[in-house]
Amino acid sequence: MAKRITQLDGVRALAIAAVFIYHAFKAKLLWMGVDLFFILSGFLITGILIEAKHKGLGLYFGHFYQRRVRRIIPAYLLLLVVTSILFGLAWMRHWYLYAFLMNFLVAFSIPYPTSLSVLWSLAVEEQFYLIWPFVVYFLSEEMLVWAAGALVFLAPVMRWELTPHFANHWAIYTLTPFRMDTLAMGALIAIVWRRNRSLIERFGFFGPIFSVGALATLIVLSRTTHITTTGNTPQGNLWIFELTLLISLGIILWALSGKAVAILNLAPLRYLGRISYSVYLIHLTVITVLEQHLSSRVSIATAAFAISILYATVSWFVMERPLLQQKPEPKPNLVPALKD
Repeated sequence: MAKRITQLDGVRALAIAAVFIYHAFKAKLLWMGVDLFFILSGFLITGILIEAKHKGLGLYFGHFYQRRVRRIIPAYLLLLVVTSILFGLAWMRHWYLYAFLMNFLVAFSIPYPTSLSVLWSLAVEEQFYLIWPFVVYFLSEEMLVWAAGALVFLAPVMRWELTPHFANHWAIYTLTPFRMDTLAMGALIAIVWRRNRSLIERFGFFGPIFSVGALATLIVLSRTTHITTTGNTPQGNLWIFELTLLISLGIILWALSGKAVAILNLAPLRYLGRISYSVYLIHLTVITVLEQHLSSRVSIATAAFAISILYATVSWFVMERPLLQQKPEPKPNLVPALKD
């Protein structure tokens, strides 16, 4: 996990492209780009956490959360500043919910600027990572497999059982307990990658077969049973999210196999993947502003993409990359490392 897996930047590019097209053209199903981000996050973060376990409790948590703060907070705060300039300060009425609780705003229909709705996925990740580092540190890898597997199983069960208790589909779509299976699936892949990497390299190439099969199944189900995410039915919330997880899983496994992944290593895709965080944060804001001035969806999408790339490029080189290159201050480890 220490060596950068370059084709995963290409996967990030696919994910942000899917989300962008979904918002720019209202394209169905491409919201699943967020699922790709979730699985990638679970894979990468779990690998980092496992490798850091030898550092001892203080350094383990200190370094992890320091890096999360440097990676997430500055660009996040910059988006809030831009939002305040463009749309005013009304969002501050519920300012405390913007501290990585945005998914509650969406789930329970609390008023918020539409452009900030993208923050729900960051809320899911950060809520998950308030707990997951403790799970990784205190469990052996064998027990970690069971824990991640339990989350993968529990999330769809909860979606099935609890859907009738929500008035609309947004709670199931945005609240962490119902989306934790993607992050946990990424964690499972990370453990397999560490312990039996050759297995993924040998068979991961066939991952797209799962993706195509799951996509075909989803299309058939949507046409024969008319299930939709907005329908907010137990059947829909079970099958749609499980099938989109399989679609995303197949893509991740293919990328990790390293076979026929030249397209993912194209320089433009890798660059887009590198700056994808800020592209994700800003793109809906740009689309929202341009919709007030342009009527053609193609014109809006083209201009929004160019502006988002420019914004993210400046953010990456001026703020994000310099912060990420900073090394954490070494501190004495006062807590002895715990053994598995």
